[in-house]
Amino acid sequence: MATNAPAGTNDYVYPGLIEAREDAAIEKADMEAMGEITNPIVRDIIPAVDFDTGASTEWSGSADGWEVSPDTDGAGTYEVYEIDSDTGKADERVNVIYGFEAVEGLDYVEAVNFIASDGQTFERAQVTGLDETGDTQVDRQKTLRSPISFGAQENGAIEIVVNDDYVSPSTTSGDTPTPIELKLLGVTAEKLGRRVGSRQ
Repeated sequence: MATNAPAGTNDYVYPGLIEAREDAAIEKADMEAMGEITNPIVRDIIPAVDFDTGASTEWSGSADGWEVSPDTDGAGTYEVYEIDSDTGKADERVNVIYGFEAVEGLDYVEAVNFIASDGQTFERAQVTGLDETGDTQVDRQKTLRSPISFGAQENGAIEIVVNDDYVSPSTTSGDTPTPIELKLLGVTAEKLGRRVGSRQ
């Protein structure tokens, strides 16, 4: 959740930075799981397992992958994931996010907002210019200056801000427009055996 750690995104991304942010996210997930989750294990975030469907998304909530296409045309701010620790998939899970990777359709996306349970934005990442055409994986990635988290007892949402050029697949007949697929670089801490068993 919100801290006094530096907000925003790094202007320059290189492999060592990705590794450092991933290590910081794993450590943060472990720390936040302590005392909240019995015998926690940290793994990659899986949207279909860890997140509920947002109020304004094409994503079904069960489909694999990272599609975050809003269900309405045009510029706006759209909730694409709900973090529900009460009765939803985030119950007894800690989700920590440290960056983004462009998969498809990022020409439409201006920013990503992380929303706390009180409706306040506690992190806003500008991702304008991030696209999937980079020659290497790191060219398609952007990192947060500090990892952000949704704790085991915290609710919230993830929103994307799109521009005027966006057309929703659900409002189009004929040729289907390019969906938006944005991978969240991050980890989830949960009870050992809930999804992943012991590796020893």
